[in-house]
Amino acid sequence: MERELLEHALYILGATHSPQARPLIEPFLHHPDPEVRGEAWLAAAEITAAESEGLTHNS
Repeated sequence: MERELLEHALYILGATHSPQARPLIEPFLHHPDPEVRGEAWLAAAEITAAESEGLTHNS
């Protein structure tokens, strides 16, 4: 997958605020491309923040 599309997919996964998306995001925290790693980190942080604020979706 092209880097831009992968970054966008990670962004969307983070925007769901769903803890179920975390296993899809986590492998990319170690991606060789630093921009992909950064987007994965932001997506994971978005889910963590939503969990902290009780805003998660379980569907």
